[in-house]
Amino acid sequence: MKKKLLALFLMTTMLGSLVGCSNSNGDDKKSDQSTADSKKETSSDAKTTGGPLDPYEDTVTIHLGAGLNPNTSFPEGQTMENNAFLDAIKKDLNIEIVYDWVCSVSDLSQKVNLCIGSNTLPDIMNVNATQYRAMLKYGQIQSLTDAYDSCASDLLKSFVNSGGEQLNDMISQDGKMMAIPAPNIKNAGVNVMWIRQDWLDKLELQTPRTLDELKTVAKAFVTQDPDGNGKDDTIGIIGPANSGTLTNIGGNLWGLDPIFGSFKSFPQYWIKDESGEIQYGSIQPETKEALGELASMYADGLIDPQMLIRGDSQEPTLAGNVGIFFGPWWAGYTIGDSVLNGKADWQAYNTPLAKDGKYYAHMAEPTSQYIVVNKNCKNPEAAMKIINYLLYEESDWVENGIGDSGVTPKELPTSSVYPLFNVYDNADEDEVTYDTLKKYLNGEITEDDVDFSTHKLLKNDMEAIKILKKEPFDDYSQKYWDVDNEIAPTNLSRLISIMIGVRPSVEEGYEEVYSEYYAQTESMESYWANLKKMEDETFAKIIMGQASLDSFDEFVSNWKSQGGDKILDEIKAEASK
Repeated sequence: MKKKLLALFLMTTMLGSLVGCSNSNGDDKKSDQSTADSKKETSSDAKTTGGPLDPYEDTVTIHLGAGLNPNTSFPEGQTMENNAFLDAIKKDLNIEIVYDWVCSVSDLSQKVNLCIGSNTLPDIMNVNATQYRAMLKYGQIQSLTDAYDSCASDLLKSFVNSGGEQLNDMISQDGKMMAIPAPNIKNAGVNVMWIRQDWLDKLELQTPRTLDELKTVAKAFVTQDPDGNGKDDTIGIIGPANSGTLTNIGGNLWGLDPIFGSFKSFPQYWIKDESGEIQYGSIQPETKEALGELASMYADGLIDPQMLIRGDSQEPTLAGNVGIFFGPWWAGYTIGDSVLNGKADWQAYNTPLAKDGKYYAHMAEPTSQYIVVNKNCKNPEAAMKIINYLLYEESDWVENGIGDSGVTPKELPTSSVYPLFNVYDNADEDEVTYDTLKKYLNGEITEDDVDFSTHKLLKNDMEAIKILKKEPFDDYSQKYWDVDNEIAPTNLSRLISIMIGVRPSVEEGYEEVYSEYYAQTESMESYWANLKKMEDETFAKIIMGQASLDSFDEFVSNWKSQGGDKILDEIKAEASK
């Protein structure tokens, strides 16, 4: 039976690629990090007898596959199969890395799918959620519980533990750990309301918290000339441009997700109803109610008339024409220049609240990358050692070069070449950073109280905020930042993102709504593109007045009959395992 299933998987994956699996994340996220002293101290502890970085007594050969960016350049004499990283791993861990294949990173997902379908897997693989679930289904991978308990470093365990129950559920089967995840930053999936505080102050308006209050403020922003130029050129709420989406999974800059959330509507999410049955959020009555309200707001001019038509939502925002938009904490990078040049004072809030007074945020998947081990691999703990080595040595490579080679990651990019590379962060990194910086400004802690080995950007954040933040330290308005300081252009956007964008999650709180399923099923390969296109078009037409609200009912019927019900049945079956 498993052979038949593998053949079916191979056939479906050859029809088209599934969700991409990539090793091309940027090095800069991991490079300006902990001090050399703190790194060496931790590394020394890890290398004590019996530690997670002890070398094998006898050489262990591990077979891998890899995707490589064709534009990656190598130092003279080095290749993907023969480079300084592999030499260092051999010298320090006594692990010989052999690549069974190397393909273009653009072909990696399809190559992995072919390996799964033909059951010709390397020893260890870096896969996406759909591939991981397929390998579980076909019994191709082994439990990592014992290897993780004995060989995972404390640093790796701290990253995995930070993901909590939601992450643990995704990597477990029958109580056993089946994959090593790279945790996603949880708060990156939370969308908040960004609003012009200077416009609120000029019009003597309070911060909106409910949907009715939001509508009142948006109307004032459109009709009362908040920018004072005497022109009818202001936008209350800007939405997505023609390349954007009304809703999305996780973070969605310019989307309208929080308004849907105020109705407890979660489009594109597989959610449980009151009876505990999994349903598709886009076809629920709450979504119809949200669409009706959005259609009314659009008709009243509260939402940008050029939504889904204009080519760029950022341009009018930076030009000073927009009063409100929705997006994740990192939207501070997007509007940072307007704060830097003194044109705008942006603040962020968990708005609009639902009728029960709570803020509902749909969450991104706890991880999108899984390292798994072939069931026939005799040394599963090698996966832990390779990851541990990356975590403990990466900052030293930046300072001193890779191993004995003298080659630095600028010459040999870690994210493209290091075997099994993933970016590892604490799932609660944003919240911890906000809380630490707040306490630091208030004099409650010093740099000596912080473990920078697990929070790699925090040292620079602490140094920068001490220079750029003016008193009062608890007011993050534009006038209380030293925008003229020489380090402002390279640091202010990040500090705005943290101290303003993350603040609502920490200070106001929210209800987390996770999807019951984040991968793809077999039927999605055939039906999903058409179903998603139908959903996007229906929602846009209803909101923009091109279709009646009753057309939602026809959409639901068509969605169910054109493959949606089949997909839903598959997801229920997968989620029950």
